[in-house]
Amino acid sequence: MWVSKLVLNPASKAARRDLANPYEMHRTLSKAVSEALKEGGERLLWRLEPTRGLEPPVVLVQTLTKPDWSVLVEGYAEVFPPKPFEPALRPGQRLRFRLRANPAKRLAATGKRVALKTPAEKVAWLERRLLEGGFRLLEGEQGPLVRILQDAFLEARRGKGEGGEGRLVQVQAVLFEGRLEVVDPGKAQATLKRGIGPGKALGLGLLSLAP
Repeated sequence: MWVSKLVLNPASKAARRDLANPYEMHRTLSKAVSEALKEGGERLLWRLEPTRGLEPPVVLVQTLTKPDWSVLVEGYAEVFPPKPFEPALRPGQRLRFRLRANPAKRLAATGKRVALKTPAEKVAWLERRLLEGGFRLLEGEQGPLVRILQDAFLEARRGKGEGGEGRLVQVQAVLFEGRLEVVDPGKAQATLKRGIGPGKALGLGLLSLAP
């Protein structure tokens, strides 16, 4: 895997367009691994990182193949060289994590996916997804060691409608930070590669780990 950091230029018209519509952002980032995507050997994950005040927007990108960022239009972003990312995970290893995801449930009656409402429901969803993916959310004296840093609805335009703007899509995006433990290294590696939950094209699902 490879991890890239892009510091977007707010003065760039293309960057502003992508920041206004996650689907456009995904389309732009996909150009850096277009051949691998065509061959079916790629999984592009990305996340718009939280910033403060007047700090420029930062996008973290994870790919299975080395990206070619020369495809970006001039002035779009400052690109830090991609770094190889192959963590040697082991059972019992404890790590910090960050994840922006879409905690949701599917209604049995209609099959429709709906957003979870309470923080407890969202944390329980995270616990289940991590356990399915080879990790375990660590517990402290006050409960699970996780914080919800952001909780908002993303808006994006998908496809092209009669007016040329496309259909408006709204998806809940929750930014989690906390501590976890590796239970099954094989499953954990697979989870890192495929991401967690729906909404990958909206910048959701990228699980980042740190010591």
